[in-house]
Amino acid sequence: MILPENVAADVAAIDRLEAVKTSLKVLRRATGLRIVLVARVTDASWTACAVLDEAGFGLQPGDELDLSTTY
Repeated sequence: MILPENVAADVAAIDRLEAVKTSLKVLRRATGLRIVLVARVTDASWTACAVLDEAGFGLQPGDELDLSTTY
């Protein structure tokens, strides 16, 4: 899937931030969750911007999910 230019820019900017990567590691340790992420959310979908996936879910920055398939 090709993301709109503004969404792709958001994903790239967030994924480059070391503070985000560090925060994901802290959240994973604090919660015990095996997947944590930062997402760009709209009324219809969300796009993963930064992902720490130790569960093997396969979610990558830029992946988009339909909002109805999430909580």
